Amino acid sequence: MKKIIAEFAIRRAKITRVAVVGGILVGITVLAQYEGTIKSSATALILLTLSFILAAFVGFKLWRCPSCNGYLGKLYLGLDQPKFCPNCGVKLVE
Repeated sequence: MKKIIAEFAIRRAKITRVAVVGGILVGITVLAQYEGTIKSSATALILLTLSFILAAFVGFKLWRCPSCNGYLGKLYLGLDQPKFCPNCGVKLVE
């Protein structure tokens, strides 16, 4: 049980790190576009799209139950963390 709770905490931390890095990438891209550092709007669009794809991929791969590997539902970064897996019922947090 403790192993599953620890693994879930590690996965949540990874998702948080990706969200922070993605937010920084989006912020830098928007700022660079506003400042005129990025000459092409297509470049800014590509960077924003890549950050979205990265976030979606990481969320899809990591936001799963460590026990049954079932999808845990919508992710709201800290606002509504599941306490139990909706698929197998295993406890995810202390």
